[in-house]
Amino acid sequence: MTIAKFEVLFSTTVKEHFPEANLETREKRTTIFEARAWLDEETFIEVYFNSLTERKNYALVCRQQRVMGYDNYKFWHRHPFGEAQEHIPCNEPAFEEVIAEMKEIVEMLRTSDAADY
Repeated sequence: MTIAKFEVLFSTTVKEHFPEANLETREKRTTIFEARAWLDEETFIEVYFNSLTERKNYALVCRQQRVMGYDNYKFWHRHPFGEAQEHIPCNEPAFEEVIAEMKEIVEMLRTSDAADY
């Protein structure tokens, strides 16, 4: 996948699930794309993609802590909600599925006083 295609995938998928998100490109070079989708002042989705190595990181961050995510550092694995420090092996997820899962968690966090995650 090219950087341009990943950027389009990121922006369209995030806006589909989070129309209110403020998209911020943090780095864009020939082989690297890093961006955030700010959902509110303390919650954002961060993505990283390296087209040369195919390295991908997807994280949901709230109150300066990763609350869940996926990445392929060494092997594809997930950092599940509630146990974000864990590394659970998985197959590469579709980006749409990752963002949909993040939306479910954000909705849960917004409708509860989930102080511990």
